[in-house]
Amino acid sequence: MKTNFICPKCRGYLNVGDKVILSIKNKHRPFGLILLSPVLGDYQYEVNPSYEVGAGEEFDFHCPNCHKSLLVSGNDKLVRVVMIEDNNKEHWVVFSRKEGEKCTYKISDESITDYGADSHRYLDFLSASMLK
Repeated sequence: MKTNFICPKCRGYLNVGDKVILSIKNKHRPFGLILLSPVLGDYQYEVNPSYEVGAGEEFDFHCPNCHKSLLVSGNDKLVRVVMIEDNNKEHWVVFSRKEGEKCTYKISDESITDYGADSHRYLDFLSASMLK
């Protein structure tokens, strides 16, 4: 068994093979797909070569299944998905919607684990109870 990522709204699967697939959009471009690494703290991603991504751009992230926004309620800088580990334990995975901002959090009932050089930016905002 492996780690799965699901939408917090429809609970549809978001990972295929070794990628997490999300829909993205910004003010200047139509919807596109982004392929993310399922490894927390790995900030490599892939988009269609024709879908230009500028440094520091903010994107709206949506579930590719139900098309609902993945924004964290109360903070328009972060998005979230659900991660289910091998032992069926669920965690929130929260990350920045800004290109180049290295900031990811794994949130469980017991703890918040942060990843990335920019993770200090939102630690004051986050708490396990806020994201339920």
